[in-house]
Amino acid sequence: MTQQPNPFAPHWLIRDITIATHRTLVGPGGLLFLGDSLVEGFYWSSLGGLPVLNAGYFGIWTEELEPKVARLLKSAQPRIGVLLVGTNDAKKGSSEESIAAAAEHFERVVRHFEDASVPFVAVTPPPIEPAKRLSNFYLSESMASLSRRILQIVDGRAVAILDLQKDFADSDGAARAGITTDGIHLSAEAYRLLHDMLDNTIAAVMAGRGHDRRSAVR
Repeated sequence: MTQQPNPFAPHWLIRDITIATHRTLVGPGGLLFLGDSLVEGFYWSSLGGLPVLNAGYFGIWTEELEPKVARLLKSAQPRIGVLLVGTNDAKKGSSEESIAAAAEHFERVVRHFEDASVPFVAVTPPPIEPAKRLSNFYLSESMASLSRRILQIVDGRAVAILDLQKDFADSDGAARAGITTDGIHLSAEAYRLLHDMLDNTIAAVMAGRGHDRRSAVR
Protein backbone atom coordinates (compact mmCIF):
# COMPACT_ATOMS: atom_id res chain seq x y z
CA MET A 1 0.00 0.00 0.00
CA THR A 2 1.31 3.44 -0.92
CA GLN A 3 1.69 5.64 2.15
CA GLN A 4 -0.29 8.85 1.91
CA PRO A 5 1.61 12.11 2.41
CA ASN A 6 1.24 13.76 5.79
CA PRO A 7 -0.89 16.88 5.20
CA PHE A 8 0.59 18.56 8.27
CA ALA A 9 4.25 18.11 7.26
CA PRO A 10 4.64 21.51 5.53
CA HIS A 11 3.25 23.30 8.58
CA TRP A 12 5.46 21.33 10.94
CA LEU A 13 8.50 22.32 8.88
CA ILE A 14 7.53 25.98 9.17
CA ARG A 15 7.05 25.51 12.89
CA ASP A 16 10.52 23.93 13.20
CA ILE A 17 12.01 27.03 11.57
CA THR A 18 9.92 29.41 13.69
CA ILE A 19 10.80 27.59 16.90
CA ALA A 20 14.51 27.64 16.05
CA THR A 21 14.35 31.39 15.45
CA HIS A 22 12.38 31.99 18.64
CA ARG A 23 14.84 29.84 20.58
CA THR A 24 17.61 32.37 19.98
CA LEU A 25 15.41 35.07 21.56
CA VAL A 26 14.38 32.99 24.58
CA GLY A 27 17.86 31.62 25.21
CA PRO A 28 18.71 28.80 27.62
CA GLY A 29 17.01 28.58 31.00
CA GLY A 30 13.49 29.31 29.80
CA LEU A 31 10.32 27.24 29.66
CA LEU A 32 9.74 24.79 26.82
CA PHE A 33 6.01 24.37 26.11
CA LEU A 34 5.57 21.23 23.98
CA GLY A 35 2.47 19.87 22.29
CA ASP A 36 -0.15 20.23 19.59
CA SER A 37 -2.36 23.08 18.37
CA LEU A 38 -3.60 23.75 21.91
CA VAL A 39 0.00 24.76 22.67
CA GLU A 40 0.60 26.54 19.37
CA GLY A 41 -2.42 28.74 20.13
CA PHE A 42 -1.05 29.75 23.54
CA TYR A 43 0.00 33.38 23.02
CA TRP A 44 1.68 34.42 26.29
CA SER A 45 5.44 34.88 26.22
CA SER A 46 6.18 34.18 29.89
CA LEU A 47 4.96 31.88 32.66
CA GLY A 48 5.98 32.06 36.28
CA GLY A 49 8.58 34.68 35.35
CA LEU A 50 10.23 32.45 32.73
CA PRO A 51 10.30 33.22 28.99
CA VAL A 52 8.29 30.69 26.99
CA LEU A 53 9.53 28.85 23.92
CA ASN A 54 6.30 27.73 22.25
CA ALA A 55 6.91 24.38 20.54
CA GLY A 56 3.32 23.63 19.60
CA TYR A 57 2.57 21.84 16.32
CA PHE A 58 -0.91 22.08 14.84
CA GLY A 59 -2.29 18.61 14.06
CA ILE A 60 0.49 16.63 15.70
CA TRP A 61 -0.13 13.43 17.61
CA THR A 62 2.04 11.81 20.27
CA GLU A 63 3.89 9.40 17.97
CA GLU A 64 4.96 12.25 15.68
CA LEU A 65 5.92 14.60 18.52
CA GLU A 66 8.12 12.07 20.33
CA PRO A 67 11.06 12.13 17.85
CA LYS A 68 11.25 15.94 18.13
CA VAL A 69 11.48 16.06 21.92
CA ALA A 70 15.12 15.08 22.53
CA ARG A 71 16.31 17.55 19.88
CA LEU A 72 14.20 20.37 21.29
CA LEU A 73 15.39 19.71 24.84
CA LYS A 74 19.02 19.68 23.72
CA SER A 75 18.79 22.85 21.65
CA ALA A 76 16.54 24.88 23.97
CA GLN A 77 18.23 23.89 27.27
CA PRO A 78 15.10 24.81 29.24
CA ARG A 79 14.92 25.16 32.99
CA ILE A 80 11.50 23.49 32.97
CA GLY A 81 9.01 22.09 30.47
CA VAL A 82 5.26 21.88 30.06
CA LEU A 83 3.77 18.98 28.10
CA LEU A 84 0.29 19.01 26.55
CA VAL A 85 -0.29 16.45 23.80
CA GLY A 86 -2.76 13.69 23.02
CA THR A 87 -5.82 15.48 21.65
CA ASN A 88 -5.20 14.25 18.10
CA ASP A 89 -4.72 10.67 19.29
CA ALA A 90 -8.42 10.64 20.26
CA LYS A 91 -9.90 11.26 16.83
CA LYS A 92 -12.86 9.32 15.49
CA GLY A 93 -11.72 5.81 14.64
CA SER A 94 -9.32 5.55 17.56
CA SER A 95 -9.50 2.43 19.72
CA GLU A 96 -8.21 1.21 23.06
CA GLU A 97 -5.32 -0.37 21.15
CA SER A 98 -4.38 2.90 19.46
CA ILE A 99 -4.76 4.80 22.73
CA ALA A 100 -2.46 2.27 24.43
CA ALA A 101 0.09 2.83 21.65
CA ALA A 102 -0.19 6.60 22.09
CA ALA A 103 0.43 6.16 25.80
CA GLU A 104 3.61 4.22 25.02
CA HIS A 105 4.86 7.14 22.93
CA PHE A 106 3.90 9.52 25.74
CA GLU A 107 6.00 7.40 28.11
CA ARG A 108 8.96 7.83 25.75
CA VAL A 109 8.43 11.60 25.73
CA VAL A 110 8.56 11.59 29.53
CA ARG A 111 11.79 9.58 29.43
CA HIS A 112 13.32 12.23 27.14
CA PHE A 113 12.66 14.84 29.83
CA GLU A 114 14.13 12.56 32.48
CA ASP A 115 17.21 11.76 30.37
CA ALA A 116 17.78 15.50 29.92
CA SER A 117 17.22 16.14 33.67
CA VAL A 118 14.53 18.72 32.82
CA PRO A 119 11.58 18.84 35.23
CA PHE A 120 8.19 19.11 33.59
CA VAL A 121 4.55 19.94 34.25
CA ALA A 122 2.10 17.50 32.65
CA VAL A 123 -1.24 18.73 31.32
CA THR A 124 -3.97 16.34 30.19
CA PRO A 125 -5.99 17.12 27.05
CA PRO A 126 -9.24 18.94 27.84
CA PRO A 127 -12.62 17.30 27.34
CA ILE A 128 -14.66 17.73 24.16
CA GLU A 129 -17.41 20.36 24.07
CA PRO A 130 -20.47 18.74 22.43
CA ALA A 131 -22.51 20.03 19.50
CA LYS A 132 -19.78 22.15 17.93
CA ARG A 133 -18.09 22.06 14.54
CA LEU A 134 -15.32 19.55 15.36
CA SER A 135 -16.99 17.64 18.19
CA ASN A 136 -17.95 14.63 16.09
CA PHE A 137 -14.42 14.20 14.74
CA TYR A 138 -13.15 13.15 18.19
CA LEU A 139 -14.16 10.49 20.73
CA SER A 140 -14.78 11.53 24.33
CA GLU A 141 -14.10 8.00 25.53
CA SER A 142 -10.70 7.93 23.84
CA MET A 143 -9.79 11.37 25.19
CA ALA A 144 -10.73 10.33 28.72
CA SER A 145 -8.92 7.01 28.42
CA LEU A 146 -5.69 8.62 27.22
CA SER A 147 -5.90 11.25 29.96
CA ARG A 148 -6.20 8.52 32.59
CA ARG A 149 -3.16 6.78 31.14
CA ILE A 150 -1.22 10.06 31.10
CA LEU A 151 -2.01 10.61 34.78
CA GLN A 152 -0.71 7.14 35.58
CA ILE A 153 2.48 7.68 33.56
CA VAL A 154 3.40 11.04 35.12
CA ASP A 155 2.47 10.17 38.69
CA GLY A 156 5.60 10.72 40.79
CA ARG A 157 7.56 11.90 37.74
CA ALA A 158 6.08 15.29 36.84
CA VAL A 159 6.77 18.19 39.22
CA ALA A 160 3.11 19.16 38.84
CA ILE A 161 0.01 17.95 37.00
CA LEU A 162 -2.90 19.94 35.57
CA ASP A 163 -5.83 17.66 34.80
CA LEU A 164 -7.86 19.64 32.27
CA GLN A 165 -10.12 16.61 31.75
CA LYS A 166 -11.41 17.37 35.23
CA ASP A 167 -10.78 21.10 35.58
CA PHE A 168 -12.53 22.12 32.35
CA ALA A 169 -15.39 19.60 32.61
CA ASP A 170 -19.03 19.97 33.56
CA SER A 171 -20.92 17.55 35.78
CA ASP A 172 -21.35 15.13 32.85
CA GLY A 173 -17.64 15.08 31.97
CA ALA A 174 -17.96 17.14 28.79
CA ALA A 175 -16.23 20.50 28.41
CA ARG A 176 -18.08 23.34 30.08
CA ALA A 177 -19.99 25.64 27.73
CA GLY A 178 -17.66 28.23 26.22
CA ILE A 179 -14.42 26.35 26.95
CA THR A 180 -13.81 25.76 23.22
CA THR A 181 -14.43 27.57 19.96
CA ASP A 182 -15.21 24.47 17.91
CA GLY A 183 -15.47 21.57 20.36
CA ILE A 184 -11.70 21.04 20.60
CA HIS A 185 -9.67 24.26 20.39
CA LEU A 186 -9.69 26.46 23.46
CA SER A 187 -11.58 29.73 23.62
CA ALA A 188 -9.97 32.98 24.79
CA GLU A 189 -11.62 32.46 28.18
CA ALA A 190 -10.17 28.95 28.47
CA TYR A 191 -6.72 30.16 27.45
CA ARG A 192 -6.85 32.81 30.17
CA LEU A 193 -7.78 30.11 32.69
CA LEU A 194 -4.97 27.87 31.44
CA HIS A 195 -2.50 30.74 31.59
CA ASP A 196 -3.40 31.53 35.20
CA MET A 197 -3.20 27.87 36.21
CA LEU A 198 0.20 27.43 34.56
CA ASP A 199 1.54 30.78 35.75
CA ASN A 200 0.74 29.97 39.38
CA THR A 201 1.99 26.39 39.05
CA ILE A 202 5.30 27.32 37.42
CA ALA A 203 5.90 30.12 39.93
CA ALA A 204 5.29 27.73 42.83
CA VAL A 205 7.54 25.04 41.34
CA MET A 206 10.36 27.49 40.66
CA ALA A 207 10.05 29.03 44.12
CA GLY A 208 10.35 25.56 45.58
CA ARG A 209 13.54 25.11 43.58
CA GLY A 210 15.02 28.38 44.81
CA HIS A 211 14.03 30.64 41.90
CA ASP A 212 11.66 33.53 42.47
CA ARG A 213 10.01 35.54 39.69
CA ARG A 214 12.59 38.30 39.82
CA SER A 215 15.56 35.98 39.48
CA ALA A 216 13.81 33.98 36.76
CA VAL A 217 13.24 36.92 34.43
CA ARG A 218 16.10 37.17 32.00
